[in-house]
Amino acid sequence: MAAEERVLNGIIERFPVLEGRVRIQRRQRMTMEPLPRRDFEKVFAYLTEEGGFHTFHLVIGVDDGDDLGFVYVISNDDKIALLVKQKAPKADPRIKSVCSIFPNALWHERELVDLFGAIVEELPPGPSYPLPDGWPEGNYPLRKEWKVEYFDKETMTYNPPPAPEPAASEQPVAE
Repeated sequence: MAAEERVLNGIIERFPVLEGRVRIQRRQRMTMEPLPRRDFEKVFAYLTEEGGFHTFHLVIGVDDGDDLGFVYVISNDDKIALLVKQKAPKADPRIKSVCSIFPNALWHERELVDLFGAIVEELPPGPSYPLPDGWPEGNYPLRKEWKVEYFDKETMTYNPPPAPEPAASEQPVAE
């Protein structure tokens, strides 16, 4: 595992705060704990500019409750696959596109927009993907709170039941 240890040591040397947050899973497989956007951008730039990670494989979206997670799978010439994770709050799911570094990330990032509602800054303009034209805005089918049973395919509308009224005991007291 000498190659994996070199990668790990290089990351820790450059970003000491990541000690214990980057792991060698097994030969040619490494993972990193989720990073907030500002840290992700710095670490990702290091990995792709100086760390030898020149191949982008995919990015996976994950609904983690209050946050959205984004798992980027990249590799280097030693065929070490590294999972670099980023998180963003659902209330403001902004991430920066990696298309300027890896043009093949385009369709993966479009999926994050359509399916999770990510706001991918600097994503080149183009069609939505993979949802069809006419898909109702603000509906992200891979978020946990989205329920397929409330989607009407005929009208292309999302119709959840109305929220229940608060019980009388929960009503605010009039002044």
